[in-house]
Amino acid sequence: MNRDTAIGMYIASLRDQAAIKQNELAKKLPWSAAVLSRIENGERQLTDDELDIILNGIGTPGALKLKEVLARKWVILPEAALGDADTDLLWEAERAAQQVHQLAEQPEVKQFYERRLVRYQEELLAAAARVADKRFRVTFVGTIGVGKSTAICRAEGLEIATGKGMPKAVLETGAGGITICEDHVRQGPGYGLIVEPCSDDEIRRYVSDFANFLLHPSQLGPQGEESEGGESGSPGISREVERALRNMSGLRRRRAERKADGSVVPAVDEARALATNTADVKTLSVEILARMKLHGRDRRDLWYVPESGKPPLEWLHDMFYRTNNGLHEDFTIPKRIELVIPSTVLGNDSLSVTLVDTQGIDDLAERRDLEQHFDDPHTIVVLCSKFNEAPATAVRQLLTRARDGGIRTLETHAAILALPHTGEALAVKDNGYPVQTVEEGYEVKGEEVQLALHRSGLSSLPVAFFNAAEDEPQALRSFILGRIEAVRESQRETLREIIKGATALLANYEKDQAHVIMQAAAQRLQTWIDNNAKLPTSTKRHVHDSLVLAVNAAHPSTVYAAIVRDGDWWKLNYAHQLSHGARRIATTLVEPKLKEFKAIATNLLQDDQFADAHGLVQQTVRAVETGFDGVVRKAQLVGESVHADDMRVDKDFWTECGNEWGRGKGYRERINEHNEGWFEEKRLGEADERVIAAVTETWDEAIASVRQLLALD
Repeated sequence: MNRDTAIGMYIASLRDQAAIKQNELAKKLPWSAAVLSRIENGERQLTDDELDIILNGIGTPGALKLKEVLARKWVILPEAALGDADTDLLWEAERAAQQVHQLAEQPEVKQFYERRLVRYQEELLAAAARVADKRFRVTFVGTIGVGKSTAICRAEGLEIATGKGMPKAVLETGAGGITICEDHVRQGPGYGLIVEPCSDDEIRRYVSDFANFLLHPSQLGPQGEESEGGESGSPGISREVERALRNMSGLRRRRAERKADGSVVPAVDEARALATNTADVKTLSVEILARMKLHGRDRRDLWYVPESGKPPLEWLHDMFYRTNNGLHEDFTIPKRIELVIPSTVLGNDSLSVTLVDTQGIDDLAERRDLEQHFDDPHTIVVLCSKFNEAPATAVRQLLTRARDGGIRTLETHAAILALPHTGEALAVKDNGYPVQTVEEGYEVKGEEVQLALHRSGLSSLPVAFFNAAEDEPQALRSFILGRIEAVRESQRETLREIIKGATALLANYEKDQAHVIMQAAAQRLQTWIDNNAKLPTSTKRHVHDSLVLAVNAAHPSTVYAAIVRDGDWWKLNYAHQLSHGARRIATTLVEPKLKEFKAIATNLLQDDQFADAHGLVQQTVRAVETGFDGVVRKAQLVGESVHADDMRVDKDFWTECGNEWGRGKGYRERINEHNEGWFEEKRLGEADERVIAAVTETWDEAIASVRQLLALD
């Protein structure tokens, strides 16, 4: 969008906010309504005098301030968008950045100040970028059948009246095992679907696993352990994918049917019937793939047109249902489906929000597709539980792993959402007596949730309740927007702190007394670094600990699916589990040092005699926190590389593990014997050593940068 268009659109918005019609404003101006329309459409450039005339005609404080905003010269930071609620804060950051840059360029600046000035400029750029970014994701995570899809549709008004009972959600809902992939709801130019497909290799793998199961249904262990648990059907593919494969290939299960004459047509599984006449997995796979007609399933999007004869939401529901179940002849198996709607998500025009409906947890909660959201500074993770289970075991597991993996933003970026059914809140008892109202039930249950989280040190997480059948949608929208605002305010506060510190440094640059106080504060921090910053050289944790725990917890068919894919399976991904194990090592080694340093810094910040040094102290704390985050990220990469570089290419290992399937009870234990043997005997703890070495090196680099900030040379 060019500048003239942006100015025209903003003028139109100011006029609308003032409740002035275009014709009414035109009467106050020396132009016709047609000319004003061209200006608002960005088709006519304005002179400064003409802009003054229009803004005075609107007359609101926002209109009168626009000329001042347009006169700002942005040099260091990207120019803030017109109408950005944070434009004044971002302009403060720009002015501070300009002054910092100008002073840093002076040849006579001492190195101590130059290093801090350069650091401030980097901090201002990074913090301002986070504040300026108005794109947020709200990711709903929970077990299958918990009600995530229903809650999303209820909050966003994506519902279709049925004439009886609750309205029908646009997203397909049910008792669980419905959603084939991650679904996104976002604003766009109209109603539509955008589909990211699975790759051809992924689809062939799915088909091969399906064919193998059809031909060898008795390959499960004689003790039957592998048939126990939450999954049924083909090992290696979910119920949702199997359903789509059957629909795409026309190989459906047909129920028994009683005819009018009383005779019964027996049930038949067309896929198994095909398998009985096929010799091997490869031949059966080719036949299934041929029936799927993948060459014609190359469409990536679909958009509503009134000629469809259906209301938009009804059309969107039908298209999503068909795509989600493999029933649309133009689409292959989706990896992600985006539901695009023309209205603003959550009703806030100042934000761009995407609601993410994740695949429900029916086995392992510790999945890459779920846990990656905790690392995103613009994502709110809403952890959903059934009312009587809140906080669900899977939710507690995810929170514990996030904390142990070095996530420092759980209080602002995560929340608990309990989804009660009708009557559950009133069934709550307080000291043995039934509650009198739903609100009281929510309050008592909320205290129970906080108590359960307290044991994990997470009692400060916000908790909300939403009964989709009874509660007003605005309640859920307000809660989500409140969590987004908490993140935004945290990001603003960080930027304000940086601006304040930079401004104080500029003001105290030539004050000897301030320099003496900074020197004293720096000496205290430096003393702690000299005596305490060094990390331990070992830890009781191992890189493969998370992998072993995940294998023990997973359904055997999930483990099998990971093994036949050399550890690269979305439900149980070896690289992800190793990366988390590495993060735990990093957090165990470095987090105590971070806490100790912050304790020393807090003492200095609470001491008024060090007021002139508070900016320096806060800057070093941010540097140490940034260093900690860098250590965790580096450890994660090293953990992933253990799988990518060494483990995945070890074909003998995967062959040995593959031979364990079908041998009966103890399958997971046998796989873990191979896993532990690979790390502890075959590699002799090399992975642990690599992680500790990378953590130590990255931490030392972070501490060296802090030493530079504190060096008053």
